[in-house]
Amino acid sequence: MRRNLARLALCSLLAIGSAACTGSTRPHEPEHTGAISVAGKPQAANLAMPSGRSSARYVITAPDPARYAFDVSVTAPASTEVAVSIHTWYGAVFPGILSSSRQPGACRLRGSQDVCFELFPRLEAQRAGAWTVVVAKQSGPATTVRVVITFTRS
Repeated sequence: MRRNLARLALCSLLAIGSAACTGSTRPHEPEHTGAISVAGKPQAANLAMPSGRSSARYVITAPDPARYAFDVSVTAPASTEVAVSIHTWYGAVFPGILSSSRQPGACRLRGSQDVCFELFPRLEAQRAGAWTVVVAKQSGPATTVRVVITFTRS
């Protein structure tokens, strides 16, 4: 009787173990069911930054970048120079989203604000999901920077 119980326990453990091994061999990819629903809707943040060198971040949801282009709008006080990059959940980094809030062609001075606008094409090799927008400031007074990212069907 004990021998049968031991066999049953061993077979049960083997069955559970083999069931766990039948899954995908691909690394886990987070599910982003709301990715398509954000298309056409601005994803914005007002990021408070202390004086001196600092950075701030917020998370957006990117729909399939192979099907959606996106634009980035940045508004920062003219007294502060900022740069914007994006980090994806899978490790890709887009360092040149905005190299400087004084970037010719992308930014214009409006009153006391630098207003920047960049258009990005579809990114065929990238994946949907949670992306972190990072705003960095090398120096300057405490400030608030507004970033708006909008994905559009292209």
